[in-house]
Amino acid sequence: MSSGELVIIIIVAILLLTIILAGIGVYILVHKSNKEKETEEISKIALSGKYSVALRPVADSFAEKKPSITEIEEWLNSQGIGEEQKKKLLEEWQQSINRSIKTINEGDMGGVTTYRIAFGSKDKNICLFLHPDHFITREQINRNAEILPPYCLGSDSAVVPKLPWEKNDGAGGWKAVLPKDGRYDVPEWRQIV
Repeated sequence: MSSGELVIIIIVAILLLTIILAGIGVYILVHKSNKEKETEEISKIALSGKYSVALRPVADSFAEKKPSITEIEEWLNSQGIGEEQKKKLLEEWQQSINRSIKTINEGDMGGVTTYRIAFGSKDKNICLFLHPDHFITREQINRNAEILPPYCLGSDSAVVPKLPWEKNDGAGGWKAVLPKDGRYDVPEWRQIV
């Protein structure tokens, strides 16, 4: 082998090595960019539970399924409710929503996946869609926030975690809250309890 042939082989080897290293560099940059995009998208979605199920923030679900304060105020005005009582009902409604959101957000951070409704004395007669031993999954809440309190103006129930070791309130085990004909039979919010 002549020195000219050896130089050509070395040059070809250097060119091949350069092309291979450039290809690896491009692959790493593209892969890193895609991973950053995925991380960014995941950070916008709440992660919950052992298996990291993607969940929407519960506040967004409430905003879609529950009436706004403005809508409630308009309805109260049409009912001839006094200013003091109207203010009290609106504050109670917002406080109940805030409690529900806080409970679900804390549950998301702690990996809670099932909840129940602790009936208030005012709501016992209107929450007929809930069995005493009911449970609601976080996935249901994600799509159907209307199953969480408040149900009506003056509603006094609260959402609480339902833990696996928790004793049932009645007999027969845990009962899933199921829709009837594609919707949950929650009370009409346009009433005062």
